[in-house]
Amino acid sequence: MRHICYSCVYVSGPLSSVLINKYGCRSVLIVGSVISSIGLISSSFATNIYHLYITFGLILGSGLGIAYIPCIISVTEHFEKRRTLALGIAVSGVGIGMLTYPPLTQELLKRYNWRQAVLIIGAILLHGVVCGALLFPCKARLPIHVQLPKRKFISLSMFKKEMYTKLSINNMLFAFGLSIVFVHLPSYIISVGHSEYAAAMLMSVNGIANLIGKILHGIAAQHPTLTATRLYTMSFMMVGIVTLLCPFSSNYYYLLVYCIFLGTFSSCWGSLLPVVLVELIGLHRMNNGYGFIMIYAAVGILLGAPVAGWIYDASNCFSISFYLAGSVFVASSIAMLIPPLKNMFCKTSEVQNVPSLYGKASAKYTTVQPSENNDVYNLNDINTQK
Repeated sequence: MRHICYSCVYVSGPLSSVLINKYGCRSVLIVGSVISSIGLISSSFATNIYHLYITFGLILGSGLGIAYIPCIISVTEHFEKRRTLALGIAVSGVGIGMLTYPPLTQELLKRYNWRQAVLIIGAILLHGVVCGALLFPCKARLPIHVQLPKRKFISLSMFKKEMYTKLSINNMLFAFGLSIVFVHLPSYIISVGHSEYAAAMLMSVNGIANLIGKILHGIAAQHPTLTATRLYTMSFMMVGIVTLLCPFSSNYYYLLVYCIFLGTFSSCWGSLLPVVLVELIGLHRMNNGYGFIMIYAAVGILLGAPVAGWIYDASNCFSISFYLAGSVFVASSIAMLIPPLKNMFCKTSEVQNVPSLYGKASAKYTTVQPSENNDVYNLNDINTQK
């Protein structure tokens, strides 16, 4: 049921992107908050597991997915100079929620029954409506002689970009590996002789490291010698290396270090992915690009959990799962390192002048119409047009 909810969060990404193009981030966030609240509140009236598949899995997951995308899009559009830091701070709220809700839920269960506790948490989700009402449209800081093109209701032009395909494969592989790790890590810790409490503590440490790592990645990506794409790729490679080394020892402190590294480096997935999309396919494609790439992540999550189960059933050994997950993490990083095919056969200049990117300037207006082949969409570059 949990994996159904997670998968619906990612699968609903394209729907959220389409709605944002039509109605804007504010309206979509409000609608998503209402849907997720309805899903959780209706779960409190469930009489069997099949009801929960629909209410908790489908409705709650879809609502959360619809509400998540406008938050990311809004921050990405409002910030340019310190975009990575702003996104790192914004997505750290997910980690804060993961640390806050378990003790809150336990306290509610002590005072009320499970139906009342779920009902209260569903009411808390309605506060997303207030957050949506505070979301203001971004006003582009452009010269008065520059017009931006209207946002299309739906655009699939990003699929023509080779780097977008590689990033999609990267996300599917990483989600696949991460699903295997999180399914087996608590059981592995217990199987090597540690208590359930120790396993829970290590998972909490992983969550805290992930929270801090999102902010650290946002800060590190501001360095002039680092691009978000480069940092993103290196972090994925580090996740793969430390996961491959995980089964080498059962010592508690060894596993503690692994959980810290895993949480810190895997945090780049949430904090840097939107910025990587902007760097690779341009700001004008970011909304649709981010929504559709979530489908690939959903495929990885859906496949990871059953594969993890099959591996353990066949081998009765957790180590193989970590070797597979580590190899997949490394492969996801390598997918980003493969040079563009066009560069293998022809030499092209990496630097293009602004007029050729954005079209010719007219006497009254400069209408910015990025072509299907343009990778760059930097508002600062437009300022050079007079």
